[in-house]
Amino acid sequence: MSSIGYRRDIDGLRALAVLPVVLAHAGLPGFSGGFVGVDIFFVISGYLITSILVKEIGEDRFSLANFYERRARRILPALFFVLAATIAASWFVLPPEPFKELGQSVLATLLFVSNFWFWQSTEDYFGAGADWQPLLHTWSLSVEEQFYLFFPLLLCLLASRSRRSKLLVVAGLSILSLGYSIWATNALPFANYFLTPSRIWELGLGALLALGAFPQVRKAWLLELVAAAGIAMILCSVFVYDSSTPFPGIAALLPCIGAAALIWTGGCRQTVVARLLQLRILVAVGLISYSLYLWHWPILVLLRLLNGAAELPLILALAAIVLSLILAWLSWRFVEAPFRRTPAKGLSRRGLALSLGAVGTLIMSVSLVINIKKGVPSRLPEPVYSAYESARSRTPEERRCMKLAPSEGLCEVGAPDDDSQVDYLLWGDSHAGAFIPGFERWLEAEGYSGIVAAKSACAPLLDVIRLEMGASHGCDRFNEDVMGMLERRSDIGTVVLVARWALLAEGTRSPGEGGPSAVLGLAGDKDGPQINGVQSSRNYELFDYGLRQTIARIRASGRSVVIIEGIPEISFSVPLAIASAEFIGARVQAAPTLEQVVERNSRVRATFEALSEEFEIQRGSLVPELCPSECQIQVEGRSLYRDDDHLSTFGSEMLVPGLMNRLLMASSNIRPGG
Repeated sequence: MSSIGYRRDIDGLRALAVLPVVLAHAGLPGFSGGFVGVDIFFVISGYLITSILVKEIGEDRFSLANFYERRARRILPALFFVLAATIAASWFVLPPEPFKELGQSVLATLLFVSNFWFWQSTEDYFGAGADWQPLLHTWSLSVEEQFYLFFPLLLCLLASRSRRSKLLVVAGLSILSLGYSIWATNALPFANYFLTPSRIWELGLGALLALGAFPQVRKAWLLELVAAAGIAMILCSVFVYDSSTPFPGIAALLPCIGAAALIWTGGCRQTVVARLLQLRILVAVGLISYSLYLWHWPILVLLRLLNGAAELPLILALAAIVLSLILAWLSWRFVEAPFRRTPAKGLSRRGLALSLGAVGTLIMSVSLVINIKKGVPSRLPEPVYSAYESARSRTPEERRCMKLAPSEGLCEVGAPDDDSQVDYLLWGDSHAGAFIPGFERWLEAEGYSGIVAAKSACAPLLDVIRLEMGASHGCDRFNEDVMGMLERRSDIGTVVLVARWALLAEGTRSPGEGGPSAVLGLAGDKDGPQINGVQSSRNYELFDYGLRQTIARIRASGRSVVIIEGIPEISFSVPLAIASAEFIGARVQAAPTLEQVVERNSRVRATFEALSEEFEIQRGSLVPELCPSECQIQVEGRSLYRDDDHLSTFGSEMLVPGLMNRLLMASSNIRPGG
């Protein structure tokens, strides 16, 4: 299958790849696994590019300069157009910090390292912060271009070798990549998603097709069966997978093998599936698929900003899809197609280099200025900018405390103690970190001292881990170290536990909030989470089990326990919503009602009540202050939240001291000393 001509069924397959991506990102129900479209694109790309390379190398007319010229004509014009339009639109809608991040992501995109940038800046492709990154989708372009930096050279080195040798080398690389991806699914899940080593096998699968790893078959019934199975694999992954599916790893085999099956069978004969893929509407979408992929995500982010929430109403989601299709056609017709013409009919190589070089330099220069000017805050009225920055900022103590493990010495807060005795331990996840400013203010006012054990996405649940965070997260080790430290010390009279309890117990995020599910498991369990020997995949049981373990050991050490109930989850970034309302007149979504907060936390409260009776623990809640009826998100224009579910410094300092005073007065069991 090394020779290649135009195949309408592959353009149809492109449509089958891009449409689920667009529909999933728009939030249309039923397409939760639409992100697998990117993996289908990788297989298609590996097949088409390798087919061309093999043909040219075999005819002794391959040139790296020609190869990269074709890549430039194919990729850069539409990309530059979308980057320029995104920067222009973002000038009018993005607050300074997101605008600065956009400038940085533009630079990363131009250098084809945006997969590294988003891995470091957002960590999680499905995370809540990713919903507001206009260029998040460019990570896949970077993966492809990084692959094509070395793959043509590899094929040139293998040119004199037999076809069997080529197959063995490409298959070996692909198997190594797949093995790494399977391992990294649990060990390094975020790097696994974004970085090229985990994706080489997907491109390699397409390359193996082009190298003839799968021979021509004449049996019509067999080809029809394989083609039907291939499209079933793709549709199954689109409709069944979701953000909680460990990916890529083994799960990516389903859509990738499905795509490979359709490419292979379509090259052997006109199957029923191949004829379906050649329908005019699918071929038309396939032709504009690259531009459609480029346009859809920035448009969705823009509409989220205007709407004030990550989840779009159906009418806006449909409008985004229609607008993306229109802009994709215009981009394909007037940008992609003219630049893709050969030098004889279009721009010469010199003209191409000059025009793309000039535009690329201009975009890079603008991005550098945006970054240097820190998002150009002068675009916003000064009071709006100050309020926004204040809401999002963290105190030095919070930043310092969130980085320390018990073995390094936990950070101290509150009033200094001459005899080095500590009165309180604050223990929890990033919600405990957001609790620090108010907690420290209370300690200082009352003359107490405290230490903080806080780790992001690491609630104080002994023997329980967040599976989606990966083994490298080390939450189980962190919590065991904290507990060991407690059991060795004779001071610290009271332990205050703070976490995002509802997310842990339910697994799902609050309605309207983007981001992945929280998937709990038992630490060190290779066969799935088990409780008392009975396998369980339910978060609530593991939450209840882990919290019970923690409280039992703290109480056995002779200390008091205080649980701070969860902060009401707002489902949208409060500082961004407030700033956008002032800056561009965006709609501010209604905050949850008290009834919704109570319903969201009903099972958590049941566990708290049972543990309160069993272990004589105390509970505190900020829900009465934050949600007298409908939850409040600001006071006199100052945000009580720094995002959608963490208290801002202002909110913490305003609310936490009063809460701690009420708890101290309500119970003699809450004692500062050991």
